[in-house]
Order: sequence, then structure tokens, then C-alpha cells
Amino acid sequence: MIDKTLAGKKQECIKNIRFINQRAEVEPEILDLIEAYAGLRLEEDNEVLFYGNKITGKNRELNEFIDKNRHLDPRALNFLASYFLEMKKRGLKCIFSSSHLSHFLKISTKKLNWLASDKEDHYISFSEKKRGGGIRQIFAPKSTLKGIQRQILDFLLQSVPLNSHAEGFRKKRSIVTNAKRHIGKKVVIKIDAKNFFPSITFERVLGMFVSLGYPRKVSLMLAKLTTHQGRLPTGAPTSPAISNLISRRLDKRLAGLGEKMGFDYSRYADDMTISSNNKNASRMIPFFKEIIREEGFESNEAKLRILRSGGRQKITGIVVNQKVNVDRKQIKKLRATIYNCRHKDIKQEMIKWAKKEKNLKNPYGYTLKEFRASLLGKINFVKSVNAKAGKKLLKQLDELSLKT
Repeated sequence: MIDKTLAGKKQECIKNIRFINQRAEVEPEILDLIEAYAGLRLEEDNEVLFYGNKITGKNRELNEFIDKNRHLDPRALNFLASYFLEMKKRGLKCIFSSSHLSHFLKISTKKLNWLASDKEDHYISFSEKKRGGGIRQIFAPKSTLKGIQRQILDFLLQSVPLNSHAEGFRKKRSIVTNAKRHIGKKVVIKIDAKNFFPSITFERVLGMFVSLGYPRKVSLMLAKLTTHQGRLPTGAPTSPAISNLISRRLDKRLAGLGEKMGFDYSRYADDMTISSNNKNASRMIPFFKEIIREEGFESNEAKLRILRSGGRQKITGIVVNQKVNVDRKQIKKLRATIYNCRHKDIKQEMIKWAKKEKNLKNPYGYTLKEFRASLLGKINFVKSVNAKAGKKLLKQLDELSLKT
């Protein structure tokens, strides 16, 4: 309740600052900047100072910024430099206006507005089968929009710090690092977030960009460029990073609760894992679900699993009972496929693999090169978890490739 009260007071303060500047007939885009700057200052309980002493320093980027904008009124320049420093402190690039955004992305304002129009012809839509059954709708952006989204990812999103318990879509993190948190626990609880990307709405993405400190019109443009049909699209390069940023409070709450209650928590995309040596940890599942719901997600009841140490405990494809390992069935399947390729009709094995592993509608068009690449990918995954088993399979595959 205290946190909500403080947040309310901060919002009221920002509203008053905006109102005062509106009455002073400050331009709308400057108003947005003032509001963004005030939000960043209040976030850290700092005083909101707009026109203090002249900002100087040894910061190369700041000095370059000041040199480029010396034509501005000194007070306005000082304010913009203050905002610049607040964003830099957070590792973020400064985008002052929608026209500045188009300049930053090296694209005309007209074309940027067109890409942000959310037209159907900006995306290619198709569906694919989920491993656990059902259909997933993919919206893949076309090349121009995809290029813009990659810039937004590389220059605006990648530098934002994430909660350490988020394991998916991050450098030096993987399903292996995710699994290692939960080795040898008496109980492992798996909770899946239902329709993870599509459940993240345009409004939430807009709120995320605003919370990072971007002016409202800039945030609005960024949200339009990274959403489709009012949702986070499965298929856009920005969607994984945005989902991680929007899930920061969820991760913080569950990780914090784990520290108090004696359980470990991690999240790999939509897969949340909670493990404990307390056999009664499963009694807390209603609390976990409530936190997930409060943070804007819905737990998938059909995928909820409680795995105890007496049985196989498998997280995102990795067994964690005593150490991280690959399911024996997966190793046996790869070994059998390679053996059958050597001693039976390799074309039939390719067709079978295309049907079962790749879910291809036309398995007869599957090539030997694609087949080998798929086998190699599976084997490299095994090797990343179980080096000994992976090396054996790689040797067998190499021997096979000499014969084919």
C-alpha cells in the first residue's frame, strides 16, 4: 500500500509539472521531455531541477552533445543535457522527439510513420504446431520493419538491466544455466505463462518505454513499431527483449519471495520454475499464481507440473535430479537414427525425421543437407549438456557423412 501511495504522489507531481508548463505555453514535445525527465528524477527520489548551474564535465558524449546543440538557448540546452545524463546513467540512448527517432534510425519520418501504421502488409503470417499440441500463430516482420526492430533491439533495449533470475533471450544464459539453479531439489514446480507474447498488449509496451524514460510521443512510436494488432508479435526480433523487460517486476517479486521462503526461482521465456527442499512447497502454488495474475499473465493449468525427487525432474528439456543431463530417450533416438541411416534406407529416415521432428507438410522435399544440419543441432545441444555423450554422437555422425 505504501509503494502505491508513493507512486501516486509521484504521478501527481509529474501531472502538476506538466500543467504548470502547459500554462506557460511550452511546446508539446518539450512538455513530453519535461515529463520524462521528471519521472526519471522522481524514480530515484531526487529533486526535479530543470535550470540549475551550467552542466560541464569530462564526459566525451556529453561534451559532443553540447557542442552539437550550442545554438539552443542556454537554459534549454542545460535541461536537455540534464536529461541526457539521466538516460546515460541508465545505459540508455537519448531520443528527444519523434523526428529525432527517425534520424536515429536513419529513415525518413514519412516512412517511419508508414511502418508504425500496423498494416497487415508489414508482416508475414503463418502458423506452426506447438510441441505440446495446439497451434502457434507467427507474425514475422518483413525486411524493412525487421531492420528497424533490430536497431531498436540493439541500441535501445539490449542495454537495459534485467533481473538475474531471467534466463531466456540473454547473452551467456541458456536452458543449461536455467536448469543448474534447480539441481537435486526435493520438489520442482513448473508453471507456464499462457499465450506469453500475445498476452502483452500495446498499452503495456507503451508503458514500458515510458517507464524507461522516453518521451510519450517517442514511446508511442516505439510501441507501434514493436507491436502488431495491439499485441507483442511472436516472430519480431524485439519481442523476446520486451517480454523480459515487462516481466522484471514478476521476476523481482517471485525471486524476493523465494529468498524469504527458501525456494529457488527462474524464468526462461514463458517457463517459470520453482524448486525447494521443502516437500510442502507445492502448497504455495496458489500464491505463485496470484502474483503471476497480478503481473498481467495467466498460468496455464494444463502445463502445471509438480516433479518430486523420486521421479524424473525435467526442466526445458534438461534433467536436474542429480546433475544437468539430457533425457536418455533423446540420446537413444539420435543414436538409433544415425544407426538406421548407416544400415537402412537413408531417404526413408530423412522422411521420417521431417515428419516427426520438423512437422513438415511436404517431408519428401527435405534435403540431405537440411537433415544433417538438424541432426547436428540436436547433437550439439546434447554436447552442451553432456559433453561425453555429445562427442560420441558427433563422431558417429561424421562417420556417417563420409558414407553419404
